[in-house]
Amino acid sequence: MDRTEVVGKIANTIWRALRLDHDTHALKVLDIAHGLIHEGKAFTAFFSRTTANTDAHRTGIYIKTPATKEVHLVASFAASAAANLSIHRAPTIAANVGTHTSVIRNRDENSSTASECKNNATAPAAALITTLTETQIAADLTWADGTVIREEPLTAGVGPKPAGGSTRDTQEYILKANTAYVFLLTNVGANANIHHILLDWYEVEEIG
Repeated sequence: MDRTEVVGKIANTIWRALRLDHDTHALKVLDIAHGLIHEGKAFTAFFSRTTANTDAHRTGIYIKTPATKEVHLVASFAASAAANLSIHRAPTIAANVGTHTSVIRNRDENSSTASECKNNATAPAAALITTLTETQIAADLTWADGTVIREEPLTAGVGPKPAGGSTRDTQEYILKANTAYVFLLTNVGANANIHHILLDWYEVEEIG
């Protein structure tokens, strides 16, 4: 029977029959990441721009993680010419550097739950990222890289490339709570380079 049936209730816990596929009788399951999309706890944000024809020009996304939620994140990068990708934990960045209006989207379009990640505005706001250009980063004389937790070359025209392995369990980072992160692409050589940075994550109470 291709539906869920209540089969018992003990100590206010409802037990349901396993759901099987109608034709194959295969067990129907969702992995954790997919299940959390259905629960409205998964989010996405991106930034795309074309750099000047200049070596070492950077493009970035800044987020600050919630104080009371774990952020489980996959970062993907693409570029039209050679670049280096890097992920920075707790970089030094002055308040209000960047542009703070890009919206974090819930991956369940039917959900009203908003991300608790915040931008770098003077008064940080939830459900928004800060986008960064080379001009903005270079003008911040306090900028420092912080702890670089991932750095690798990105081949021209290949992507989006996750900063990790080929499956989510080798790509995912569990970010520190109440901590700023910057995800950067940096030109290798003088190219008007099309940079794409895509972040996908879910926010949950501590798992396990």
